[in-house]
Amino acid sequence: MLISIDTSHGGESLTHQGLLYRSQEEFLAGTVPFVRAGLEYGDPIWVVTTVRNAGWLRVALGGDARRVVFGDCSQWYQHPGRALAALYRAVSVAADGKRLRMIGEPLWTARIGQEGSERARYESLVNVALASANAACVCAYDTRVVDPKVVAQVARTHPELVVDGGARPSPSYTDPAVFNAECDKSPLPEPPPTALRLPFDRLGQLASLRAFMTSYATWAGAVPHSVRRFVQALDEVATNAIEHGDGSRVVRIWTRPRSMVCEVSDTGAGRCDPMAGHLPPRPGRAGGCGLWLARQFCDLVEMRSDATGTVVRLHLYLP
Repeated sequence: MLISIDTSHGGESLTHQGLLYRSQEEFLAGTVPFVRAGLEYGDPIWVVTTVRNAGWLRVALGGDARRVVFGDCSQWYQHPGRALAALYRAVSVAADGKRLRMIGEPLWTARIGQEGSERARYESLVNVALASANAACVCAYDTRVVDPKVVAQVARTHPELVVDGGARPSPSYTDPAVFNAECDKSPLPEPPPTALRLPFDRLGQLASLRAFMTSYATWAGAVPHSVRRFVQALDEVATNAIEHGDGSRVVRIWTRPRSMVCEVSDTGAGRCDPMAGHLPPRPGRAGGCGLWLARQFCDLVEMRSDATGTVVRLHLYLP
C-alpha cells in the first residue's frame, strides 16, 4: 500500500520516514515534494545532509532554497545522544503551530557492529521521544554505500519507507521497546586485561575518582573541555551505582586507538526501566537525569543491565 510523502500541515504527531535512494533522481523525488509542501505552509525546514545532497536540493529549489536551513550532517549526527537532544530541542522551539520538517542523512550509515547498534537505537528512540510532536522527519540512506545490515535496520526503525518517490508502511517496523531490548541483548566486549581497576563503594570516594579521571584523560590527550564533561558523566554514573546499585562497584579504564573508555559496574538488581536515560527528561523534572546527562557529555554510552548487575560504558574520542 502506497501512501503519500508527508505533505500535511500540523497534526500534532510525528511522521518518521526512511528514504532509501540509489540516485540523485530518487533522492530528489523523495525530498523536493516534502520541502515544497513545507514552504507552502510556512513551516520551518531543516536539511541536515551531505554537501553533495544539499547541493542537489539547492539547485532543485532555486530561490526557495534561501528559506531552508541547511546543516552539516557530520556535526549533527556525530553523537547519537546529542543528536536526539538536538532534534528534541528543535521540535520544542517550533512555534505558532508550525510543523517542523527535517531531512537528515545519518553520518553512521556505513557503520555496523557495536557502535552501529547504538546509532541504530537512536533512530528507534526518535519514535518514542517525539511521538506526539508536530514534526515530520525524513532520514535519507544511500543504498549504494550503506551496509545491507544498516538498510535492514532502517526498515525496522522507521514506521514508513520512501522508495521510488512513494511512501509505504515498513513491513518490518519494530516497536521501539522491543528493538531497544534486542540492542541490550548483545554482550559488550570484555575489557582488556590491561584495564585499570578502581573499586569504590561510597559517595565520599567520588572526589578522588574525579581527580584521577581528570589526570588520566588529560594524559590520554583529551582536550580540557571534553575532559570536564567526561568526568561529570562519570560522576553521574558512579553516583547512580552507589544510590541504586548494590554489592561491589568497580570503575575500569582503558584506552583504544583514538578513544578512551571508562566502565562503571555494580552487582545490584539491575534497572527497572529499559528506556532509562535514553529519552529526554520531562520538563520540570528534578533529579533522575544522570544517564541522560552522561549521554550528552560522552561521545558514546553503552549500557547493559540484568538481574546480575549493571554495566555502563562511557567513551571519549581523542583528537
